[in-house]
Amino acid sequence: QCVACKAIFTTGEASDLEKSITVNEAGALEPFLRDKLFISIYDSLKHRKTALSDATALTGTVLGRLLPKANNGALETVDIILACLETLQRFDKTSATYFAAYHPL
Repeated sequence: QCVACKAIFTTGEASDLEKSITVNEAGALEPFLRDKLFISIYDSLKHRKTALSDATALTGTVLGRLLPKANNGALETVDIILACLETLQRFDKTSATYFAAYHPL
């Protein structure tokens, strides 16, 4: 609460995943990019009118599934693909099909 005007405010904090998580991409470690995950999910949802809000929510869901799987701060590409596919399959089968076409295992 502001001492001068008595306004109440809150702050939000988020982890910097790019600096704390890496992705094992064909033997090379790359920083984890939340935006790259979001864009992949969003591209799979473009046929929906609510693609932007759906992709935002689903990205959070996928991250929630992935972070516990990070072994010493690293994720395997296959784990990211599987988490996305499983999440999209439950949400919208067409989106899962689009995702699978562009992200083969």
